[in-house]
Amino acid sequence: MNKLDALLDLANNEEIEIYYTDKIADDIKGLYINKQGLKIISLLNSLKQNKTKLIEILAEELGHHFTSIGNYISPNKDYSSKIMIDKCENKALKWACEFLITEEEIIHIINSNITCVYEIAEILEVSVEFLLKRLEFLSRKKNMLDLGNNRFLILTNLPNFYIYENIF
Repeated sequence: MNKLDALLDLANNEEIEIYYTDKIADDIKGLYINKQGLKIISLLNSLKQNKTKLIEILAEELGHHFTSIGNYISPNKDYSSKIMIDKCENKALKWACEFLITEEEIIHIINSNITCVYEIAEILEVSVEFLLKRLEFLSRKKNMLDLGNNRFLILTNLPNFYIYENIF
């Protein structure tokens, strides 16, 4: 099952309606709303032309479903409101990154001798920027990812990463 199908299945299981539209407020590409038991993700029609972007935006909006209550947009533009929104966005993005790119997938791909960031992103059906964001979130938890056989993916110098092999 590809990532888009997995996201659509998850939305369906969570009883979230997905709608496509030509415009969403403030030029955003996706919006999650949970109001009075009605759960909706609204996505721009133009995302249908870019499957990778569609996957990323849909995953982030599903991230809002799992990490927030769905009604955090504040009409106030004060600093504390901006901080609150940024925190919600970061939580949703982290959820999306972890859902779309598991540690096991990263390990499997790198152990298949694929180390070019563009190839890794293509296999994972995400953009390079999204992959790097996932690695950044991962690096906040650990300095390296154990690839097995005394090999480690070093995450301390992002956006550069490399494989360390302990030969002793």
